[in-house]
Amino acid sequence: MNNESAFPAFPVNGWQVGTVDELNGVVIRFGYSTSPHAPGGSTFESQFFSLTPEKVKSLIYDLQVSLHKYEEKVA
Repeated sequence: MNNESAFPAFPVNGWQVGTVDELNGVVIRFGYSTSPHAPGGSTFESQFFSLTPEKVKSLIYDLQVSLHKYEEKVA
């Protein structure tokens, strides 16, 4: 994932996170835009995604690793 132009990436402009007792985990939904640069781009919301506690921890870890790599590159 080192080349941004290799695939379309929709900018996230928000999210909703919460718990649902019946799902025994965490749900997340993203808000995203179809255009990062042009004003008036369409905005959408994804479906809710259900994650187990283990998947949440793994996602947090992966996000932290990616953020550190990005921060080292731009520092």
